[in-house]
Parts: sequence; structure tokens; C-alpha cells
Amino acid sequence: MANLLLARAAVRQKEIALRLAVGASRSRLMRQFLTESVLLSVFGGAVGLFLSLAGLDLLKRFIPPNISHAEAATIDAKVLSFTVLVSLVTGLIFGIAPATQAANFNLNDTLKESGRDPGSGGNRIRGLLVISEVAVSFVLLIGAGLLINSFMRLRNVDPGFRPEKLLTMKIVLPEVRYPDRATRSAFYTELIRQVETVPGVKSAAVATSLPLTDTGNSIGISIEGRPDPGPDHVPIVITRIVSSRYFETMGIPLLKGRVFTEQDRAESTGVVVVSEITARRLWPGEDPTGKRISGWSTDPQRKWVQIIGVVKDVRQFGLAADPKLQIYLPYEQARFFEPRALIVRTDVDPMSLATMVRRTVWEIDKDQPVSDISSMEEIVSQSVARQRFSTLLLGVFASLALLLAAVGIYGVMSYSVAQRTHEIGIRIALGAQRSDVLKMTVGEGLRLVSTGLVIGLAGALILTRLMSSLLFGVSANDPTTFITISVILVSVAVLASYVPALRATRVDPMFALRYQ
Repeated sequence: MANLLLARAAVRQKEIALRLAVGASRSRLMRQFLTESVLLSVFGGAVGLFLSLAGLDLLKRFIPPNISHAEAATIDAKVLSFTVLVSLVTGLIFGIAPATQAANFNLNDTLKESGRDPGSGGNRIRGLLVISEVAVSFVLLIGAGLLINSFMRLRNVDPGFRPEKLLTMKIVLPEVRYPDRATRSAFYTELIRQVETVPGVKSAAVATSLPLTDTGNSIGISIEGRPDPGPDHVPIVITRIVSSRYFETMGIPLLKGRVFTEQDRAESTGVVVVSEITARRLWPGEDPTGKRISGWSTDPQRKWVQIIGVVKDVRQFGLAADPKLQIYLPYEQARFFEPRALIVRTDVDPMSLATMVRRTVWEIDKDQPVSDISSMEEIVSQSVARQRFSTLLLGVFASLALLLAAVGIYGVMSYSVAQRTHEIGIRIALGAQRSDVLKMTVGEGLRLVSTGLVIGLAGALILTRLMSSLLFGVSANDPTTFITISVILVSVAVLASYVPALRATRVDPMFALRYQ
């Protein structure tokens, strides 16, 4: 805005000189310029406020559901007051520079020169503003680039299972209808059997909780043959109670030993499957299969269960969080923690089978509640919703900053070409090649951008330190991001300078010599 007002004031210098010549005071001229700039700001703020009403509805679609009170976001009196205040302050601040420039120049020189040359002061101010725009846009683009890079790496993280074509739903058995383990086990066995007969279903399983849902039960464990480490040093593991085909349904690879079968019943020997990181941490350099563990207790008669297999690590609390120690127990042998999630592997779009699977549940028990029906891919997507939202916001701000920087560079270079039409005509008349004029004009724009890049680099290094906690798998000073953003910004600057420069090469020397 300041750049546009400075250029406008420079163009109106002859008009201002005439006003001064016929008796207008400089203070009155300054008031006029400030009034114009404030009116522009207020009208601009009003248009922006109108656009924000539509933008807010669009923004709400991208706000993650786990951000509290997101739906209550609205443009209230505080937001409206802030908008009005910013608009007024913007008009006053950015109106002072052109107002001061317009009211402080030599009247005689301006009338004699017909306002052809606005002076170097305005040019310097406009150049400084472009440098500031480039610096700010560089900082925001670096932040957005790092977040985008981080988000892409996060989405490429292996969760430890295959989320495609998985249907999930929550089923909590009421204790009144299913008071003991036998009745609950019978329900789940029949449920899995009937769901697997639904056309399009490959396999089905139940589990206490789903990965990436920030839920999971934890217990302390004891390892047979090792001394009691004491309550403060007991290994804590996430425990999932699952059915026999859970690993097959989820697509969790078996690394060693075997997984559960239908023979692992309540009366059978107690068995457990551990995750890869659990085996590596608790039995470093050893094969854990065949070893026994139990829930931590000082009771010498505690029940031991045998490790029968090792499976790949699964990320439980988000893709950005490292896998935790985890064990799996067959639901028919578990004395604690009941399955609450039904998982179905399908051959078709999983959501297309949601109605049929839910109807199957009600065929077994017509009063059984079924909730939280979704695909596993949706759960994976929701687990990175906050990172995606942060990336979107900063990306939008960075894009707007880049657009403003491009407009600023274009405006300055266009105005510079218009003011130097006479000079360019003389250069061409004296034999300068049009390519030389093109290089001169584009080079002027690149000098401004280079200065802005250097300043923006210092700001970006500070910003990246503050946002390092938001990044995943990428350094805060990632050279690839810095180089890529620099190339993008320079390319935009070249394009913004090229159009006015191309116009300068087409100046007719005869017209230019008669210009003004």
C-alpha cells in the first residue's frame, strides 16, 4: 500500500505544485494525503472483513476436530475492533511517507521539470519497501516449505500396518447383558464368524483399541528369571487384547515365531506376542520366543505367559511419535481389558460395507450399540490433521506474501520504467542494444530481491529455531528447502521484473525523446 501511495504521490507532484502555487498550505496537503490513505485502508479493511466471512466457513472445514471450540470461532466484537484498528493504523502509517514526500519538495524545480523526476528519496523508500516484502515473504516461505517437507515425510512414515481397505467401528458390550468373560467371548466369536461371511470381507478381528487413536491400556511386567527391579523400574508396556486373525486383518508382519490361532483358548497355555522394539529393549541380542513374562506382581504364584512370536512395531499415538513397548494377548485368555473395536479387511471400499456389517452386529444382538464407524485410512489422516492444518495456514500466508512481493516488485519496476522513459530512449538512440536495456531493468529488480533475501535469511534462521518442535524428519536449517525457496523467490522476481523490462525495450526513441 505504501508503495502504491508513494508512486501515486510522485505522479501527482505537478498537481501538488500547482496547489501550493495558488496558496494551499503544506499541512493541508498532508491532511489530504492522510485522509485518502485512511479511507483506502478502511475500505480495504471492509472488503477484507466481507471476504473473511466466507473464508471463515472455508477455514472451519480444515480445522481438525481435536482442536477444542473450533466450531465456535466467529467474527465477534473483538475481531471487528481489531480489524478496524489495524485498518486505521495502516492508513496512518503508510500515508505518512507519501504525504511527507509530497509536501516537502522544491516548488520551483517541480514546476520547471513538470514533475518528471520525483527524486531519489521516493525511489529509495519504494526500494526499501520491496526489500521488506521480499524479506517477509522469504521468511514465511521458508516456514511453509519446512512444514510441507515435514508433512510429506510424516505421511510417508510406515505405521506398521496396512491401513487401506480397513473398516473399523466401536462395539462396547454392556455388563448387564454380558456379565462374564464367557458370554463376551461367545459374542465376539460369533460376530467374527458372521462378519467374515459378508460378501467383500476378507477377514475380521476385534481388539481393545486401534492404533493412532491415542488410546491403549498399559501394564507393568515381570520377566521370568530376572530379579524384581522394584516399582519405579518396572517395564511398562502397552497391552492390546486381540482375536486370532488380528495381525492378518491389520496387515502387521510377523517377524519371528507365530501369531495366535483358534487353539489359543482360555484353557490353553497362556501365550503372548511382543513387538519388535519390546524384544530389542527387554531381550537385547536374544531371541525372546519361548521366554515367559507376567503382569508385575510380588505374588510368587502369579500367572506366566509364554512369548510365541515377534511382530513389527506399530505406531500407537501418532505417526510422529516413536513406537512404544507393546504386547498382544488373545482375548479368550485375557482376564482384563475387553475388546472394543471391530476391524474388517475388505476387497472393496470399506465404507460401502459399513451398513451390512452393522446389520450383522444387530442380527446377533439387536440392542447392541455400534459407533465411530470409519475407515482406517481416515484414522491415519486424522492423526496428522493438526500438522496438515498448520501447514495449510502457513502455506496460505506464505503464498499471499509471495503474491504481494511480486506485485511490489512489478509496481516498482513499472514505475521506474515509466519515469526513465526519456533516459531509456536516449540510451537506445545512442546505440544501446535492447538486450542491454532488458538486463539493466531486470538487474535493478534482482538487486532489490537479493538484498531482501539476505535480510530474510537472518529472519528465517530465527523462525526455524522457534518452529523446530513442529518439524518431523527434517532439519530446521534444511539446505534443500532454503535453496528451493530462494530459487522460487528469485524466479518470481525475475518474472515480475521481466514484463516492465520488456516494455522498456520497446520504447520508441523518438517518442521517448519527446516524453514530457
